[in-house]
Amino acid sequence: MNIKLLCRINGVWVALNGLSAFIMPDMWFEMAGYTGSPAAYAAAQGFGVAAIALGLISWRSVDIAGEAINSYGQLFGIVWTLFILLTLYQMMTGLFTGPPAYFNLIAGLILASAFFYYSRKTE
Repeated sequence: MNIKLLCRINGVWVALNGLSAFIMPDMWFEMAGYTGSPAAYAAAQGFGVAAIALGLISWRSVDIAGEAINSYGQLFGIVWTLFILLTLYQMMTGLFTGPPAYFNLIAGLILASAFFYYSRKTE
């Protein structure tokens, strides 16, 4: 695997998650044990659009980053670290629990680690 392939995989993963938040917000709320409201649906759909945009950026970074691709990989590693921190905070406060929380945590750890590993400078 290399950083370019990882950016493509990340792009698909994030965009699919965003698409699911946009078109199936009930699934997101039910997995977390919540009942959605109109405001919650709007927030989930806003997240969905932002995630789709991040997926597109990740996918296109491979084509436009050139020599800076490792820097983009580090940025994506930081983004995943932020998601990990958010998940941990939500788990500690009881806002996000159960298998979906652990799945998000594990997926985030794998992706952040991979981005930091494959974006390191090698001469």
